[in-house]
Amino acid sequence: MKRVLLTSHKFFPEHRAGTEVLTLKIAQELQRRGYAVKVVSACPPDLDARRKEEHEQQGDSYQYDYEGVPVHIVSEALRLRDYEFSYEYYHPLIKSHFSGVISDFKPDLVQIVHAQNLSASIIEAAQAQSVPVVFYSTDFWFVCPIVQLKRPDGQVCRGPGPLALKCLDCYTPKLLPPAKEVMQAIEGRYPAFAGALSGSPAFVYDSAAFCLSTAFNALKAPPAVAATLERPSVLRRLANQLDAIFVPTGLMRDIFVENGIKKDLIEKVGFGIDTSKLVNHRQKKPSQVLRIGFVGTFFEHKGVDLLLNAFLALSVPPVKDEKQLQIKPGEIYPEQFAGAQLKLYGDPEQFPEYFAKLREIVDKGGPMAEHVHFLGTFPNDKLGEIFEEIDVLVVPSRWYENTPLVMQSALATATPLIVTDLGGMAELVQEGVNGLLFKLNDFKHLSKQLAELLKSPAKLKQFAANIKPERTVGDMVDDIESIYAKVLAKRLK
Repeated sequence: MKRVLLTSHKFFPEHRAGTEVLTLKIAQELQRRGYAVKVVSACPPDLDARRKEEHEQQGDSYQYDYEGVPVHIVSEALRLRDYEFSYEYYHPLIKSHFSGVISDFKPDLVQIVHAQNLSASIIEAAQAQSVPVVFYSTDFWFVCPIVQLKRPDGQVCRGPGPLALKCLDCYTPKLLPPAKEVMQAIEGRYPAFAGALSGSPAFVYDSAAFCLSTAFNALKAPPAVAATLERPSVLRRLANQLDAIFVPTGLMRDIFVENGIKKDLIEKVGFGIDTSKLVNHRQKKPSQVLRIGFVGTFFEHKGVDLLLNAFLALSVPPVKDEKQLQIKPGEIYPEQFAGAQLKLYGDPEQFPEYFAKLREIVDKGGPMAEHVHFLGTFPNDKLGEIFEEIDVLVVPSRWYENTPLVMQSALATATPLIVTDLGGMAELVQEGVNGLLFKLNDFKHLSKQLAELLKSPAKLKQFAANIKPERTVGDMVDDIESIYAKVLAKRLK
């Protein structure tokens, strides 16, 4: 029986985003094929206390099973112990801890799905024990510390640039805490001093906070700058020590190569999804109105405000003949839509400030605003049912989305797409075949594309008919196993 150790930056049950889902599905499919697997991940700080109560703690880790998969969680206490800025990408304490996990589990191979929170030092930990390491990249963390390849002004980026200078004004400031956080730390460590200061007039407190935070950050700035400048070369070196890298998109391959990662290490392996709960939902429920959907995170880089503004700019075409609004037997749509509605699924409490901005846009939105519906979240196994009542899914992201799993889920239910003409998103959409593209950050162009479907239900129906069966988890793991075999055979030579 082959043994595979998988890593993810976060994991279930508290974290359920795309990388976590992908890691879980790979682990379960490998188990189904007879592999022994274990997932290693990191513990966010707010969970440390709960982990101690709910799961068995062994030193600096917690052990539990999730849906039949053994999980090993590195505690936040270890991750933050004697913390240096460089530990974000190379953490010597976690490297040592991971070495112990390898010694205990004795894997034939380590597959990194994400290294954030654990750091890329785990590559050396495995290779020191002659265990091959492959990497299935789900985002751009290896070349971008904020993952999104997005500049402070909103422009997309292709990497750190010469001497990592582009990261200095983008990433380094994020390492230095604002005055409020500095004062909170002082209150925790020096309560008597903080108490005396809090009783002073507001202008005295504010002045002290400014001076103290400025002095603190002046001390911290040099190591923060050094860590920022060293990051690209350290991660490039470690990436080039990997036995194989697989990426889901051509865009990611190109950006990795541009940033010094060897091209011959990289293979394109598209993501696969669990289609078992989706394929029976390819038939839409009939509707007289165009149902436009968004499923994801309400956050600025996801571009939900663009979609809102695009929708609110729509006008419903006049009806020449009422018969055009009738749905004929056996049909899903009428000859002409009577209107449109926007269905937004996501957690309003995750980023409350941004959600408040979205509500403000709707409140000022004019006649189409009453057709905007914020519908909250839903269990993942209900996704197919949700797509039965979405005619087109919009993914208006402002960054290089890799291959959002929600897009693949939409295609599995024969739901056409409208997406930003950027990155891995655009690679899934054939313009005018299974969906439409719109220009980055251009809500007017997005509104124009929505208007095309609003006036032409027949076009929407044709897009749906053109959608081919989606790639499954089994298809993906077939490719992964093939790479495993090549890597292990090469090690035996």
